Amino acid sequence: MSEWGMRPQDQAYGGSQGAGVEWFSSGGTGTYGSYSGYSAPVGGYAGASSSGYEDEPPLLEELGIDVGAIFLKTRAVLLWRFNSRYLDDLDMGGALIFVFVLAGLQLLMGKLHFGVTLGWSVVFSILMWFLLRQLVGSEGAEAKNLDLYGCCCVVGYSMLPLVVFNAAAILLPRGPVCVLAAAGCTVWAALTASRIFARRCPALEDLKGVIMYPCLLTYATFALLIVY
Repeated sequence: MSEWGMRPQDQAYGGSQGAGVEWFSSGGTGTYGSYSGYSAPVGGYAGASSSGYEDEPPLLEELGIDVGAIFLKTRAVLLWRFNSRYLDDLDMGGALIFVFVLAGLQLLMGKLHFGVTLGWSVVFSILMWFLLRQLVGSEGAEAKNLDLYGCCCVVGYSMLPLVVFNAAAILLPRGPVCVLAAAGCTVWAALTASRIFARRCPALEDLKGVIMYPCLLTYATFALLIVY
């Protein structure tokens, strides 16, 4: 057949019908037949992706944040249950939550102290870690519970009394009552931190008064941010 006698579909796919490559399946009725294109299989990628999302764990679980455990640890700290087993396994997630809550409450008072609160928390955690390691020593089993991660967790969880005071300070007028409340919550936070450190390291049981002094200085700075 000459080039001019070819059908249009034969010219498009390189020659006669027998020599050309059959890219589509012919079916139906009509002069040249109907061509059906490619159709994706049912339950392919879409089905796999949707089932994969359903099987994934929640975001908080992937980040290692257990809300139920944080609530139990918070209750143990606020109620002075220092014999609770939950205080042996403090987490960074809860400590960061309380630091940001404290900064957020100050924001409601018109004070933008997010960077200051977070920065001071890190600096004080490093200083407390260094001080406690000097008291106990860097060797032995007692020092294993006084790592930098544990000190950061203790400093964050012990900030709970100041979080309570900051929430109340939004409604309290500035005056002697507010200052006395700040002093009381500062002592409460320092006593809580010293008790938790002594629980994590029994060698510090007789040194709780020594530990409480730097803890008082630590939480007094946060109290000053709230009051002034």
